[in-house]
Amino acid sequence: MQGSRTLGAAPPRPAATPRARVAWTLLACALSACVLSACGTGGTASGPRDPDGPSRLRVAAAAEASGQHDVALSLYAAAAGAAPRDPEAQARFAGALSRAGNAAEAQAVLRRALERSPDDPALLDQLGRARLRDGAPEEALAIFDRRLAAAPRDIRALDGRGVALDLLGRHADAQAAYRAALAEAPAAVGPANNLGLSLLLSGRPQEARGVLEPLAARPNAPPRVATNLAVARAVLGDRDAAGGLAGGGMSQDQVAQMLQELGAQAAAP
Repeated sequence: MQGSRTLGAAPPRPAATPRARVAWTLLACALSACVLSACGTGGTASGPRDPDGPSRLRVAAAAEASGQHDVALSLYAAAAGAAPRDPEAQARFAGALSRAGNAAEAQAVLRRALERSPDDPALLDQLGRARLRDGAPEEALAIFDRRLAAAPRDIRALDGRGVALDLLGRHADAQAAYRAALAEAPAAVGPANNLGLSLLLSGRPQEARGVLEPLAARPNAPPRVATNLAVARAVLGDRDAAGGLAGGGMSQDQVAQMLQELGAQAAAP
């Protein structure tokens, strides 16, 4: 899965403008690292691999997907410990640490692994997303650009670059990055969802709805897409959509502030 965002999460640090504050609220889901077995693919096997490593990682991913986060973290740790020179195992462990709130430990794992495999795509991707979580989009952008210099069509790097650019307020550049990712993988949910949110941030809610509606209609669309579509509809004046947001974990005051900052055409519920 590509990094994919939703509105309504607490921002990691205050931002300067109303739209920038909304941009930071996109971050939590966007940067939750991959949970399913597709994550980390594309990494280089630059060290000896534990023959049981892939199965360990699959079991860990299944545990995390089912909500057993402590079990998953232990399994990722075991896989990383058994294969200290396997970049994918280290990247997956670092992602699990980051999702568990252990940012410093996650980055220490990544930096040690990058000393052995400095150009590994999975490690660079996780480090870029870790820097985004820490509120350092400039550093994250440099990391994703480094990856793209070697692999200009890397979908995860293009998507991560878009998130960094959105957080820097460079929405047109962010949208170009998402569209480049979608040109490579038209069915990718993450870049399409992020494109819709970027259009919202740049004051184009009608276009955002046009992107998000067909995405939400897909049978495998994650719940965050429906949430983001509801935001677009609420900005366009749909009071029912705004009411649904207020009943979905956000207070009415939070919904009202978010819609005001996005230039909503009608009052919140």
